[in-house]
Amino acid sequence: MRHLRNLKFKYKLIAIILSITIMTLAVAFTGAVIYNRITLWEYYRDNAQTTARVVRNGIIGALALGTPTDTEEELTLILADAPDIKNAIVFDENDNVYGQYHQEKTDKLKAPPVSRGDVTQFKDGYLHIFRPIYYKERRYGTIYLRVSTEQLNKRIQNLIFSMIVILVLLIPISFFLASKLQGIVSRPIFDLVRVNKEVSSEGNYSIRVQKTSNDEVGMLYDSFNDMMEQIHNRDIQRDKVENELKAAEFFLSSIMESMPSSLITINQDGIVTQWNNSAVRLTGIDAVEAKGKNLWELLPDLKKYKEAINDVLQTNRTIQFYKELVEISGNTIYLNVIIFPLLDIRAPKFVIMINNVTDLEVKEQQLRQSQKMETMGTLAGGLAHDFNNVLGGIIGTISLFKYKMSKNREVTKKDLEKYFTTIEESANRASDMVQHLLSLTRKQELSFAPTDLNSIIESTVKICRNTFDKSIEINAWYPEEKAITYADSTQIEQCLLNLCINASHAMTIMRKEGEKFGGNLNIFLERVQADKYFFKLHPEVKPEEFYWTISVQDTGIGMSPQTLGKIFDPFFTTKGEGKGTGLGLAMAYTTIKQHNGFIDVYSQEGVGTTFHIYLPVLRSKFIEKDIKLKKVKIQRGEGLILVIDDEQVMRQTAKSILEECGYDVLLAGDGEEGVQMYKKHHGRIKAVILDMVMPKMSGKQAYIELYKVNKNVKVLLASGFKQDTRVESILELGVKGFIQKPYGLVNLANSIHDVINNR
Repeated sequence: MRHLRNLKFKYKLIAIILSITIMTLAVAFTGAVIYNRITLWEYYRDNAQTTARVVRNGIIGALALGTPTDTEEELTLILADAPDIKNAIVFDENDNVYGQYHQEKTDKLKAPPVSRGDVTQFKDGYLHIFRPIYYKERRYGTIYLRVSTEQLNKRIQNLIFSMIVILVLLIPISFFLASKLQGIVSRPIFDLVRVNKEVSSEGNYSIRVQKTSNDEVGMLYDSFNDMMEQIHNRDIQRDKVENELKAAEFFLSSIMESMPSSLITINQDGIVTQWNNSAVRLTGIDAVEAKGKNLWELLPDLKKYKEAINDVLQTNRTIQFYKELVEISGNTIYLNVIIFPLLDIRAPKFVIMINNVTDLEVKEQQLRQSQKMETMGTLAGGLAHDFNNVLGGIIGTISLFKYKMSKNREVTKKDLEKYFTTIEESANRASDMVQHLLSLTRKQELSFAPTDLNSIIESTVKICRNTFDKSIEINAWYPEEKAITYADSTQIEQCLLNLCINASHAMTIMRKEGEKFGGNLNIFLERVQADKYFFKLHPEVKPEEFYWTISVQDTGIGMSPQTLGKIFDPFFTTKGEGKGTGLGLAMAYTTIKQHNGFIDVYSQEGVGTTFHIYLPVLRSKFIEKDIKLKKVKIQRGEGLILVIDDEQVMRQTAKSILEECGYDVLLAGDGEEGVQMYKKHHGRIKAVILDMVMPKMSGKQAYIELYKVNKNVKVLLASGFKQDTRVESILELGVKGFIQKPYGLVNLANSIHDVINNR
């Protein structure tokens, strides 16, 4: 069977046909032989039984009335034409031999059976028949016939021989017919195999087989042709799709390579898989060199975004970073970085889109500064009025004190305390106003830190109350808890101040002639949770996230829907010519976006406008150091201090404070004089108080010269404003400390003590 399995199909078919034919003929012949043998045996038995009846009928008279000789003569006469009957014996009623007939001698004669019925037996190659002889219900004896089966066996043997001859003759005929039949059956299959080989070798699916019949093979041909047609059409479609895909890939590759944004694709392990031309220009690293390398090793400054990759993997959401200050290829630049997942069923991949926004940031800073100056212009009148009030308190108190002194009137200790308290409070208030002005106008980088929005609103409200028209009533509501967010406090304050200024204009200068000036400016701060309605307006918001909402509500002229749709466009303004740059709301929108927040606005003409600023609640625990009220301690010391300042008032003030604290003081009016004094007395001088802005030699140049004399020189830098690049450049050179003007006894005493003791 195993060998048959490995034969060719046509030989299998021939073998199967021959096997079936031979087995069928063998079964048929065997059945025929068995059938004929049974039939012949029955025929012989019936003939013998018939002969027995004839013999019985012929000898009954001789048996009943005659003699044994008569019986034998009768037997000889009857059986003369029955060559197969070899022996015949007649028994009387007592089962004794009465007469007999023999064609062959035998000693194996049968005694009559006791049974009254007929008995027929095949035994020893003979047929044995016993038949009782009755006449009128009386048994006269028994007839026994011994019949030879030789002729029967010869006929059966001849039949078997004939069958074998026929079988032998039919085998070659069957083989011939099987060969022809297998040709009819297998030739179409071989044709199909040949076509299959041609298709597989040449890949030509346009080949078709010629149908020659309507049988199952013809159906197979039809199925094959249909399959080839489908494959052919599929190949045509596939080629078309492949060409379209290649074109799309080329198109997408061209887009990716020509995009101004740097596109870097990495896998979960940070291995670079794509690196477009813009990335090459940005980093100076060729794409061939970058692909297959670890991004964090190629650009170490981008390693800080590794954690963001994990967040993108877990949330499957895009993460954006705005105006990131990053050093790449030795250059410190501003970048907008967007990280988003790339759909890939094989393994997670991520795209890092980087845009160099350094030039844009510079221009935006210029616009922001311009807008700040606009704000300053708006506030100038009110600030001047408030500053004059402060100066009035100082000048009025001093003039009163001088008048009493000139009239020799007694000035009690209580009066002195009252006068000095008024002067001190007015001076501190003036200092605060100056600091606010400087913070509003300064140019600086975004500096994010945990910030309490309560303090920002309080500061803004204070400025507004000092500067806005008195017809505007300003109210603010704060939560009981600290409103902590992660923000640049100056930028948020500027944004809030812009909204308040716009609200004041809507209630004053923008009203039509004849309308009443003024209204209510209400500022609310509350904590809200992003619900499904908020999520519909801002799909990028994470569900269940908490926000601080600053609401600025006015009762001004309001805005139409058409105006409302343009308010955040740069340079769009509804104020008259020369009354606004149109940058305030645009800058506010950009600022809030940079803080991962949102601005919503609702307005109705003739009713008013409400702006809602949403800023994320700081998730990390904000730890604020407890500020305990304690008695101010003035640090005292000893030794020689050199004061270098071009302002005589500041020199004398510093000298008086330092001497009160136990120090000896040298004074210099400019940088050159101060350097010369230090060269002369540097062995005795413990520390130097150095003004930043001076004639002849600036504070920076003076420090460099002092450093040349003594590398361990201890300098306390003094300036009216710390957020200045000049101040930062001097501090970077190694200056030990900084004190902001104007300063008082406590500040100066403690600051100089810290510098001397390297604290």
